Amino acid sequence: MSDDCRQSLFLIAYPGKETADEVYHTLRGLEKQDQIDIRTAVTIYRKEDGKLRLKHRRRLTLWKDEFGVGAIGLILAGTRAGKLAGAVVGALIGPHHSKQRREASAFLEGKLGPDNSALAILVTDADWEAVQNAVDHSDGEELAVRITTEAEKRLAEIASDEEVAAAVREYVEIEEVTL
Repeated sequence: MSDDCRQSLFLIAYPGKETADEVYHTLRGLEKQDQIDIRTAVTIYRKEDGKLRLKHRRRLTLWKDEFGVGAIGLILAGTRAGKLAGAVVGALIGPHHSKQRREASAFLEGKLGPDNSALAILVTDADWEAVQNAVDHSDGEELAVRITTEAEKRLAEIASDEEVAAAVREYVEIEEVTL
């Protein structure tokens, strides 16, 4: 895969508090069968206070990934992480999806209540037919974004800025889950 390849970041909202976890485990099973390559993933829940709770799904053997939970948190926080961060995120994920693209936080606003869950997953390669067949029963609503590896690196840089990270933490709570 070349350095300028595009990756897919999917944000899928599901009815049911456990559905995102179930879908993630289904996709991990497909990954073990070489039918999908998952770079990073988080399951997302809304807390009683309205804050998002992200459970970063990481494996002990996973290489150190530049695009991690901080970058996903930044995308989910959007303009709440500051107008400059929101504008940069908007530019990086691309205006070519402007008809379908909504800010991720706005997408989740109406879809993620206390009895729902969501999955944010960065994928670089997949047998899409196998993936669709495995998760079709889950009734998720999806927001998909293409990300170049250059945009991935820039998002990671922005997310590591302490001022931006502090703004993101006001909107999202991050929990590391080692599998």
